[in-house]
Amino acid sequence: MLAGRWKIALLLLLIAAFSYWALRQLTDDQTINLNKLAHFPDFTMENFTTLTMNAQGLPKNRLVADYMAHYPDDDTTELLNPELEIFREQEQPIIVRSDKGWITSNNEVILLSGNVYLHQNNERGEKQLEVIADDAKVLVDQEYAETDKAATVIRGRTVINSIGMRAYMKEQRMEFLNNVQTTIEPKQTP
Repeated sequence: MLAGRWKIALLLLLIAAFSYWALRQLTDDQTINLNKLAHFPDFTMENFTTLTMNAQGLPKNRLVADYMAHYPDDDTTELLNPELEIFREQEQPIIVRSDKGWITSNNEVILLSGNVYLHQNNERGEKQLEVIADDAKVLVDQEYAETDKAATVIRGRTVINSIGMRAYMKEQRMEFLNNVQTTIEPKQTP
């Protein structure tokens, strides 16, 4: 009878060990799969400014945002209320801001969404160019921006509305893609 109890105890011990091992395998596999699917930031910052320099040590661009979150799974960055200042040789800087932004892993593309506003002032500090859109894609190194949504461009007395626009900032050239409407305000006489 004592031998029978030992056999039952040994059998229960083996079942418990197997159950523990099986449960551990399932839990480890699920944890690995969840980590692969997870999109959680590894660090965040509030009210930050970053300045990028060119090869000559001069400011290239400055990025300011209320909030930034970096995601290690795809090496992207999300921004809240970003403002990007693009410095240019012999020209006033171009400033772009929006409600939200997203930067690709190689920092080459910035996607902006919600109330995108681009402007450039003249040397007296007066606005010489304004662009208003719902969203935009900015290629910082190429000084290029585009949108396929509605855009409004204001330059002096001229207002251009279009669906879709490409801006080549180095060349100071714009392309308007569809449904282009231009209004030129008459000169104000004193």
